[in-house]
Amino acid sequence: MSKSKWNFIIDAIMFVIIGLIAGLGLLIKYVLLPGTERWVKYGRSVNLTFWGLDRHDWGKIHLILAIVLIALLALHIILHWNIIVCWYKRFFKNRRTRIFIGICFTIITIFFIIFPFIIQVDVEETLSGRERYALSTKTENSGERETTVTINPDTLKDNLQLEKSTKKVEQHKKYEQIQHEEHSEHEHHDIDPSIEVKGYMTLSEISRKYNIPEDYFKSKLDLPSSVSGSDQLGHLRKRYGFKMSEIELIISNYKK
Repeated sequence: MSKSKWNFIIDAIMFVIIGLIAGLGLLIKYVLLPGTERWVKYGRSVNLTFWGLDRHDWGKIHLILAIVLIALLALHIILHWNIIVCWYKRFFKNRRTRIFIGICFTIITIFFIIFPFIIQVDVEETLSGRERYALSTKTENSGERETTVTINPDTLKDNLQLEKSTKKVEQHKKYEQIQHEEHSEHEHHDIDPSIEVKGYMTLSEISRKYNIPEDYFKSKLDLPSSVSGSDQLGHLRKRYGFKMSEIELIISNYKK
């Protein structure tokens, strides 16, 4: 195959991938909304998926396509290297200038690639999507009644300390709850150690693995018949409030 045909094929694939990257970016931004925006639009906690994949799954595909595009772009540059060098020499006729600009361009490009791995991010505690939605709704409804209030610095300090103490108590209670759930999970594992259910597994996967109909799981967990077998158990657990240990118990009872 001639070089010109290879150029045409690579350019065509790059054009399609650019369209896919743009489309997936819009899908993630405006369709598969994050937590707060889901509460604003739907008024409740919902799990948005497309073809069984949520926004995080499509984000991974978006990243893979970007890497493929970079690889094709590098191949495109290699095939056109002689033309690029020719035009580069025409733009910058001085050899020292060409070397200086080439070094600067290379350093900047490498920095853009590696900077996500060398920066330090700010870590802040945040509210859940439901709590942020409730807070924004309350702020909007009370916007017309807002008044200027002078806050005593000492009072503000006391309130902050009280808030921190309350938060620590809530975190401790949450920790105890998690420990209790883990203990319950362990008790169920003692029933049949061979049963293993993970949040990333789908309903169809555990149905095939343990030879149990999907409808049997749906009836025991009170899941709607419209639930897809491709939905991950972790997502279904958040949406319908059951525990992984319940699934293990269902499997154990069914096998008996």
